[in-house]
Amino acid sequence: MAFRSVKILCNPAFWSVVLFCCAGVDPATAGKPEILFESVQKIYSDGKWNGRPAIEFWRGQYYIFFRSGLKHGEDNGAIFAMRSKYDSPRDWSTVPIIDGPDNEAEVHVLATPGRLFAYLVMEDPVSGEVIGSKVIHTDDGVHWSKPVPVYSTGFSVWKPRSHKGVHYVAADVLGDDPRVELLKSSDGLKWEKVSNILQEGKSMTETDLVFLKDGTLLALTRQGRLSRSQPPYTEWTNHNCSFLGGPALGRVGDTVLASGRCTTSAKSGFPDDQPGGGIRTGLFVVDTETMKLHWKMNLPSQSGGDSAYPHFYTLDNRRMLFAWYDGQVWKKGLPRWADIMLAVLRVE
Repeated sequence: MAFRSVKILCNPAFWSVVLFCCAGVDPATAGKPEILFESVQKIYSDGKWNGRPAIEFWRGQYYIFFRSGLKHGEDNGAIFAMRSKYDSPRDWSTVPIIDGPDNEAEVHVLATPGRLFAYLVMEDPVSGEVIGSKVIHTDDGVHWSKPVPVYSTGFSVWKPRSHKGVHYVAADVLGDDPRVELLKSSDGLKWEKVSNILQEGKSMTETDLVFLKDGTLLALTRQGRLSRSQPPYTEWTNHNCSFLGGPALGRVGDTVLASGRCTTSAKSGFPDDQPGGGIRTGLFVVDTETMKLHWKMNLPSQSGGDSAYPHFYTLDNRRMLFAWYDGQVWKKGLPRWADIMLAVLRVE
């Protein structure tokens, strides 16, 4: 089957709202660092539910992987990748990566000089229960290996990172002994446990990692935990923070950014700065001394519905690529649409 590249021509009225929302930061959150948008684009839209993007740069091309299906969950989703024509994040072509009998619910990506890895969180397409994680890899960007299990049955991995030649990832498991573990690997295939990031006797899922310049490792977990560890990352201190669905961390220069799905309400403390719905993809600055998140703005939304699962990719000491998805309000069992969005952020 042939898959074509999708080029989006956006409604100018919508993007005037986008620019207004990105520029209109509440005075209480103003000040340094200032986050500016150099560009915002809708880069993939075909009427299906397309979400949970992951960005990587490998062998002179940008890749944005994402899940595509008929709805948010409990569906037999597939994994696709957008690939740039050159070494600039534009002129995309879209290719299918994998579509197995189970639901490829998420994809997380790791690049090494010789290989590009895609880690798949597998779910039962009927119940939505996590089966475990699998990995596929390519040596040429075209041909992919067969999927093999990652670590242990039932674990979900989330956004692998590399630091000083070692790969790290947070992996969570539910059940009788729920916890979030830190794993490490030298080859992207065999993973071993380093420590427990969280083990509080209740479900904790979706934990992103970011390394600071001094080697400190931060971990942000969906259920409102911001954790810190020093090498060799065997001991953790945990702090309460805002609940962020599909959380992401990224560092540009000395600034650490966080993002994820948040609900706008008086209780949450996040302003409702756009019309429609109450679900937003929030953008935050992380104070690495106090271990607190400071809200800066909400990302543009077409409907205020199903949105988030962002991903940061650092370009240089001031700029980042930032991808997320944005779509209709979730309704159990009903087909929904969601589109892939891409922005270039600059930190001043």
